[in-house]
Amino acid sequence: MIDLECRVPPVLLFGIVALGMVAWGGTGEGWPVPALLLVLLGGLFGFGAVLHFRRQGTTVSPMRPEQASALVTGGLYRFSRNPMYLGLVCWMMALACYLGGASIWLGPLLLWGWLDRFQIVPEERALRARFGEAYAEYCRRVRRWC
Repeated sequence: MIDLECRVPPVLLFGIVALGMVAWGGTGEGWPVPALLLVLLGGLFGFGAVLHFRRQGTTVSPMRPEQASALVTGGLYRFSRNPMYLGLVCWMMALACYLGGASIWLGPLLLWGWLDRFQIVPEERALRARFGEAYAEYCRRVRRWC
């Protein structure tokens, strides 16, 4: 299973799961308020996190976490170690709200589970190796998801 670590770009995985949800659940009847709030929250987390990375001058590429040049701990990263992924999961939950039905919620669970195991775990390993005790201390202060 280690061969799957950091192999699928999270945005591509998001697209594949979203297409699967639409194929499985069809089209929705309209955007309920919770879905719209999740879209906004996902945008805040996702784009806000990318801006913090850009300001620090470090890579936003999820495929090579060992190339990180800075440990980003401010802004949204004070509340979540993975706000970009949290944003993707919020968007996936918004799509589930839009499509409706209980079985459609397997999509957000699949995305969350994959990211947690095959993306975040190897990223954390790489960041711990790169930034040592500073990263370990950050992990003690801030939760993985929020």
